[in-house]
Amino acid sequence: MTQGPSDADDPAPTAPILEAHNLHKHFGGAVAVDDVSLEVRPGEVHAVVGENGAGKSTFMRMLAGILVPNEGDVVMDGTRLEPGSPQEAIDAGISLVHQELSLIPEMTVAENIVLGAMPTRGGFIRRRALKATAQAALDEIGVGVDLDEPVSRLSVALRQFVEIARAVAREPRVLILDEPTATLTPAETDYLLDMLQRLADRGLAILYISHRIPEIFTICDTVSVLRDGELVGTVGIDDTSPTDIVDMMVGRELKQELQADHESNPQGVVLRARDVRAPGVNGIDLDVRAGEIVGIGGLVGAGRTEFVRAMLGADPRNAGTVQLTVDGETRLINSYGQAVAAGVGYVPEERRADGLALTMTVRDNIALPNRKALSSPLGVLKRGQIVTYAKDLADDVGLRPPRIELEAGAYSGGNQQKIVVAKWLGRAPALFVLDEPTRGVDVGAKAEIHRLVRSLAEQGTAVLVISSDLPELLELSDTIHVVRDGQIVGTLPRDVADESSVMALASGGTSMIGV
Repeated sequence: MTQGPSDADDPAPTAPILEAHNLHKHFGGAVAVDDVSLEVRPGEVHAVVGENGAGKSTFMRMLAGILVPNEGDVVMDGTRLEPGSPQEAIDAGISLVHQELSLIPEMTVAENIVLGAMPTRGGFIRRRALKATAQAALDEIGVGVDLDEPVSRLSVALRQFVEIARAVAREPRVLILDEPTATLTPAETDYLLDMLQRLADRGLAILYISHRIPEIFTICDTVSVLRDGELVGTVGIDDTSPTDIVDMMVGRELKQELQADHESNPQGVVLRARDVRAPGVNGIDLDVRAGEIVGIGGLVGAGRTEFVRAMLGADPRNAGTVQLTVDGETRLINSYGQAVAAGVGYVPEERRADGLALTMTVRDNIALPNRKALSSPLGVLKRGQIVTYAKDLADDVGLRPPRIELEAGAYSGGNQQKIVVAKWLGRAPALFVLDEPTRGVDVGAKAEIHRLVRSLAEQGTAVLVISSDLPELLELSDTIHVVRDGQIVGTLPRDVADESSVMALASGGTSMIGV
């Protein structure tokens, strides 16, 4: 058989730079990763996807030497790495950017970027060399930020880019990113994906974890799908489709009912906020009715979260009045304690910092805001009742695995979000406030949370959703208020709102609709 010109000209496949051979990891009796093998080549962007609890983060932490596999090997450039040695992995050229940022807020941008590799001479830090290294890393990813600025003063998006710069400063050959766009706006996400493509074009191998399927089809060459700790399959991006990937992830078709509209039937006003002012908030009025889902959109830094936290008393409020009306009784809300007592359930943006006690069990986290209902008249906690109560709520939110004796910190980010939701569900709040409810949550869990939100509204709960995910905002909300520069700049009813109208208001452009 004669070989055609195109066959003769095809380059030989590039040898893998990083290989995982039959990795296993279990925690007690729970299997997190079960016989997973994978390889990534120079210049390849390789997605690793799966539902929360599928084993993605555990797998990546083994590749980075943070966790010791029970079986299997990690091989870099043909050389087996010592299990559980993060420094050896770094020295070999593997850098991991975690989903939950690990920067030190009190330190400067430059200090964070070179953290762990400070240039010294005679026991003293070489400040000029430190800044040169940090600047080179920022130049590499194309981000401008003041090297002397404390990280605590940066936006969430800039912190994400500083975290990536720190990984790039190590001059890696393999870059692992766990949900890197979870806190970014669409424009920031586009910039990040372009930047990663430039790095890949220079030969950097990238392992990319994301629940956002469109991103995977924008940047990735290959997709590996994990489910229940096992590798379902690895496919080329040109040989699959978003529907195929979702089906591989969840092991079932997502039922159409999970995307169905809820039946909106707003009743009386539950939340009434007037002229709320706080740092970054410049006088906002808001009503939320029983049975209604109200969405708040806007770009990162627009003042959405600042407004909600000031309104609920979680942060100081400079001016304004907030009232909650439940069962005909109206209460003024001036503190977070008053908000909770009046019937507010609040799922905050930063679940690890504000929503959970990570070293406490799932059971005790769920019991925390419900101790009065779970105690005897003498104030003694009823342990048996707590176990049943926590199990029921863990089942309601689809916690996987539903092991209420595990520490909350042992769960993946999406499962941690479910725990936060569960602890408030037990109080049957009159007003449920969810800030970025599905950030870092897989497609199956996202559908479950959306179904839960709709169900709450249909049962008469007033729901307020703050989200940077425009499809989510459009899918859930009866009304969307768009915030810019600490003010509501437009209000869009459900039947006319679309991505372009929301983004036009959020970015300061024009919209045909806006109140």
